[in-house]
Amino acid sequence: MPAYGPEVMGAPTRDHDQPFWDPEVQTMDPDSRRALQLERLKTLVTKSLTGGPEGTGVGLFQRKLAEAGIESANDITALADINKIPTTVKQDLRDSEAGAPPLGDYRFTTINDCIRIGQSTGTTGTPTLTIVTRHDLWIEYESAARNWWRNGWRPGQVVTHCHPAYLYGGGLMLSGTLEYFGFLNLWVPPPETDELAEQAIEIWKRIHPDISMAMLSMHRFTEVAAKLGVDLNEDCGFPSFSMGGFGRGLMPLMTAGFECYAYIGGPNSVSDGAHIHEDWAIVQAIDPETGADVPDGQWGNLVVTTLDRDNGLLRYDLEEAAMFDSTPCATGETTKRGFWGGRFKDFLKCGGVSFQPNDIERVLGREVPEACQPTLEFEIVNPKGGDGPLVMRLEVGGDGGDPLALDAKVRHVIRLEIGLELDLAVMDRETLPRSGYKLKRVVDA
Repeated sequence: MPAYGPEVMGAPTRDHDQPFWDPEVQTMDPDSRRALQLERLKTLVTKSLTGGPEGTGVGLFQRKLAEAGIESANDITALADINKIPTTVKQDLRDSEAGAPPLGDYRFTTINDCIRIGQSTGTTGTPTLTIVTRHDLWIEYESAARNWWRNGWRPGQVVTHCHPAYLYGGGLMLSGTLEYFGFLNLWVPPPETDELAEQAIEIWKRIHPDISMAMLSMHRFTEVAAKLGVDLNEDCGFPSFSMGGFGRGLMPLMTAGFECYAYIGGPNSVSDGAHIHEDWAIVQAIDPETGADVPDGQWGNLVVTTLDRDNGLLRYDLEEAAMFDSTPCATGETTKRGFWGGRFKDFLKCGGVSFQPNDIERVLGREVPEACQPTLEFEIVNPKGGDGPLVMRLEVGGDGGDPLALDAKVRHVIRLEIGLELDLAVMDRETLPRSGYKLKRVVDA
């Protein structure tokens, strides 16, 4: 790691023609990388047992290690020994913070050792706090730089995004990585209102971005642009978002969240999946019943152990689906590649059918284009495992159309493609609430 100074604000320059941001690490011999992982895992175990703010160990992880019968790092002799350690889940972090407020007993540093704090959204429970040291921030910046470079992007380009900030840590973290890499960071507000969306569109008309990372809000931007008579491509030079890695039609594993590892991996344009930064994490897909790794090509629970951090996490089960591919990559990068299968909490069940809101969105986008201009607007009522039809509300497209015909068509394609029966209400345009960031497709009533 470089000495802290100007490098914190910007990384040393690279030859723009070199294939990797950090060639030595990204093309490391796999056996050497596994040896590095083992060394760093043992360091994490030692810190868990004897480190921490008081120098007496890190309570939560001490208990996990005691449960596994691990008394010192000498009990870890191979990477496979990590599977002896029980996993930690989000509720463990919540319970720890509640029992030892405000930070819990799973921290390796004090709050005064850190330079940034954030919290989770709390959409599925009490928010947890994340504290970040300068060193841990540098790891995230370097990890992101590998991703940006691997994707063919280079310093000097203009990148736009609208990630939220303040206690939600994503916006500030992303902005920092972009500026560290050498991008021009064109950060616009999340389009929570038409007026805020218009602000972004106006600056894009003046400064055309080379790269867009505003994909989670493009739904709202597109709708407002249509109202203004603005073509985002023609008038703003707006690029489409492309990061490769979707060859199997699967989502690359690019993040494990701000509280764990924000930039855990990134795809390229040659191989499927996202290359995982294995020097800074042991990333597993495990059988939730046995805790053992599942074979490559099979889905398991995503479990991450962060390495070489001031504040680490030991076998953190994100309760999300992951799958890995360790076959050689044509680019010469030697890390395994990961796929993300969604959050288990996002799965819904109705009438015996398990599905995600994205399944409905994908079918409507493909089969019912008349409801998708300029954007697709729908919401579903959380069925909570019920046996009746799925309650869903759908707006007509911007050009109107026959509500009865749209009703019949949507019921048919959802029944055919997903196997769900609908209790559907077709509504006028601009009836449903809008979201400025992640779409809120599921409501409770």
